[in-house]
Amino acid sequence: MNTEIMNTDISTPLITYLKQLETQGITDIEVICDKLYEQLSCQIELGLYSNDRYIQFGSDTQGTVVSDSSNSKVECILWCINHYLGLNRNQNVINKVCEAVKKFGTGSGTSAVSGGMSSLHKEVELKIKNLVGKESVILFPTGYSANLGILSTLPGKNDLILFDRESHASLIDGIKLSGKKWIPFKHNNVEDLSSKLEKYSPKFENIFVVVESAYSMSGDISPLKEIINLKQKYKFLLYVDEAHTFGIYGKNGAGYCSELGIVEQVDFIVATLSKATASIGGFLATKSKYMPLLKWRANSYVFQACLTPSDAAAILASLEEIENNPQIIEELHRNNQYMRQRLTSIGFNLGTSQSPIIPIFMPDEAKLMSLNKELFARGIFSVSLFYPIVKPKEGRIRFILSASHTKEQIDKTVNALQELSIKYNIIPPSPLAEWQDDVYYWTSVPESNLVES
Repeated sequence: MNTEIMNTDISTPLITYLKQLETQGITDIEVICDKLYEQLSCQIELGLYSNDRYIQFGSDTQGTVVSDSSNSKVECILWCINHYLGLNRNQNVINKVCEAVKKFGTGSGTSAVSGGMSSLHKEVELKIKNLVGKESVILFPTGYSANLGILSTLPGKNDLILFDRESHASLIDGIKLSGKKWIPFKHNNVEDLSSKLEKYSPKFENIFVVVESAYSMSGDISPLKEIINLKQKYKFLLYVDEAHTFGIYGKNGAGYCSELGIVEQVDFIVATLSKATASIGGFLATKSKYMPLLKWRANSYVFQACLTPSDAAAILASLEEIENNPQIIEELHRNNQYMRQRLTSIGFNLGTSQSPIIPIFMPDEAKLMSLNKELFARGIFSVSLFYPIVKPKEGRIRFILSASHTKEQIDKTVNALQELSIKYNIIPPSPLAEWQDDVYYWTSVPESNLVES
């Protein structure tokens, strides 16, 4: 057992430090936990630890943020919440939820196949089916459990899964849980995907291509039309996670696939209901023929309790608000455009992001932690991301826009960032790190699960 540990910088984020311990071959869980706790204690003492903070009265664009470690409360502009349209604070939505609680009670009590479904759940499935334009919809308790259940169930014994290497953890966990062969392709790189399709198509019965329409860590958009064009040459099933586009793109929020007019060419459309629709849950929209398999073999559907009736009511009310008030989507995109213009005019590195997720890249972890600390002191709260959650030397702080953010909130945040950028010498920005094929991140797994013959 190796317990010899190299010295590490006290500002090294815990997630990065954990990866370093694994790289050094430290395997004793007691040693790992002791070292992580020691690092945490030092960061708390220096005021660098931020992941214990929570919003006292729930998600909004402004709120009181409480820190357990520093025993403090700070009134902050909030930039870490995915309620893109602010509907979690919409009075019509809240009223519908209250009515549902009185009529349907609180929890569902059991899974869908065991009697946990209500008329509200069925209404959600029908509403989404008609909105997205697929034959059938199946509702899961969360977006995470949707990806976990679907991807662990659909691929067959002789199938291959190709997935974008920046895919969300729920996608990758579902892929790993399937036990089938898989290979990542370079992020948003249609040429790399094409080369892998050409190489492996003759060797497998089916190939599943798994992507997101917009990526949560980098805020960039998938080249879906170019990926679909590959179907003219190669046979594959396309799985698109619309977690960060459903509700905010397309007519009535039908999603990015709908906006591009490619719903028919996408075999599986998945999304969470915890973001634009201000609730919880996830769904798959696809052909009816896939439903019997999923309803009896996807464990996260069969054995997990349904989302509550009040959650279903929140989804329905949110979709109704989006349909009746399309200007809230327009307001979100105006906020996104305005904040981006201000940040890029200053010189911040926003990568290739386009969606209402705006990352500011900083390869220096110590500077990034200090920046986060000083923003919080000024009443601006978001969350920093470090390796292995993102690529090495691509640490970042994200700003997630809402239609409810005001111009004054955006200006205050950008002005603070401009001042701190001078203090920490982060403009002009450092270039993004070159991608190395032998470095994998996020899931800490090998590059593929494919044994060549």
